Amino acid sequence: MAVTTVSPNATASGSTLFTITGGSPTLNAATSDNSDTTFFKKSTSIVGQASALLDFGTTTISASQRVKRVRLRARVSTPNDEGRLNLYLGARADNQNYFHSALAVRGTNTIGVVTGPYLTSAPNGEDWSQTTISGLRAKVTEYNDSTDVASIFELFIDVDISAQPTVTVSAPTGTITSNTAPDVTWAYADTDNETQAYYEIKVFTAAQYGAVGFNALTSTSTYESGQVASSDSTAVVGELLLSGTYRAYVRVAKAVNGSPFFSDFAFSQFVISVTPPSVPTLTAAWNSSLGKATFTITGTSPSGFSSQYFEVYRSDDDGVTYSLIREGGDITPSATHIGTAVDYEAPRGNVAYYRTRSVGIDSNGNEFPSAYSTVQQVLITNDETWWFKAIDDPDINLGSIRVLAQLDTTIEEPNTVFRPLGSTRPIVVAGPLQGEDGIYSIKTVTEDEWDDLYLLISYQGTILVQDPQGNQKYIRVTARTFSAESKAGGVIYRDLDLAYVEVDA
Repeated sequence: MAVTTVSPNATASGSTLFTITGGSPTLNAATSDNSDTTFFKKSTSIVGQASALLDFGTTTISASQRVKRVRLRARVSTPNDEGRLNLYLGARADNQNYFHSALAVRGTNTIGVVTGPYLTSAPNGEDWSQTTISGLRAKVTEYNDSTDVASIFELFIDVDISAQPTVTVSAPTGTITSNTAPDVTWAYADTDNETQAYYEIKVFTAAQYGAVGFNALTSTSTYESGQVASSDSTAVVGELLLSGTYRAYVRVAKAVNGSPFFSDFAFSQFVISVTPPSVPTLTAAWNSSLGKATFTITGTSPSGFSSQYFEVYRSDDDGVTYSLIREGGDITPSATHIGTAVDYEAPRGNVAYYRTRSVGIDSNGNEFPSAYSTVQQVLITNDETWWFKAIDDPDINLGSIRVLAQLDTTIEEPNTVFRPLGSTRPIVVAGPLQGEDGIYSIKTVTEDEWDDLYLLISYQGTILVQDPQGNQKYIRVTARTFSAESKAGGVIYRDLDLAYVEVDA
């Protein structure tokens, strides 16, 4: 950390309310000369409270720096134990003055330094920025009269500036022939001697990093770890790579006021050169009566490998991005090298894109992916009824459920509002945004309907709900209430209210 100290360089207001001792022409000059022979105090002709507002010099915050915290210091004295002086750290922003709570000086009978706390946010509630640092101010308020008034000798504002960390990537490099998910290794460095708190890895193919306008922060990658809260200096690439030339880009961060301050990206270049297994073929079909897509993956003997497995991926955005289908990441083929899979979760009324690949495993447990198969497009039809699907028990899935109403939908966002004294805007402290809550009102008119539905509503896992309009969401049931009504012929109608909370898939 580097602390820069700035001093008053202008008097914004209050100069006529105070008198200067020592010959200095202004309040700011009297309190920025590092001399105890010049000072100011409230004029004896002023009755009651008096305040002076002083502007401060600034410092330039470069792109490789971040302001961590700021504090106010002063050299003051009061003539007796009755001293009542307040000092405020402030900033001018958006044509308004903002001040933190007062640093109270009470009965400092000799000249001494008083130091306020380091403050990690500007007085307007935002992170410290160049704007608020350039607008630094201090307010001096004297409450006493006559001989009890304090003397203000020096004012200082300390700006604690944090430097951006740096990173050097040392691996992977060269040509790799025995592994398609190599380790990435890097060295973190920081001139402030603060520890690494986060890292992020992105792997790009030669075509990706060689594209016009490439930017490691925003360009599409083959693999990215996301921001990982860790001090580790090595991590495995979380994607099996095909043969080709790659770069592993890494950036690291330290925590500044609870949020990451990242380095720039650095990279190492490497080549994957392996013999992959054969590409399998994929056939796909949609079963509207069961609400599922079914797949057959046909491979070949895993020549040169001890074993193999298949993977099936789905894209809901016309093949731009793919994700593994549920239970689609480790499909064991039969003795004739055929595997099967199902997908109950594709959005209805949409064309889903599917592809597969084989992953060979050698005697050391290393994995080698094939290229992806030809993409299969499957129209996921919408029968315009309500479907409720048990994620981990698809045998009890139901369609054509009579949902009479979707009642009382709310979105819970627990906010607490504080209105601190002296603040022009409230401070909102919020918990995480919660999922949508609601109630489904469902009717059954036969015993068979009720028996089938009861299996589903008593299921305590995640349920995928697909409505007639083609929307879908994942829920957990939180309460089940129902009533029964007897009809002619011994038929029983049942009305069910199914309370739920929306959850992740």
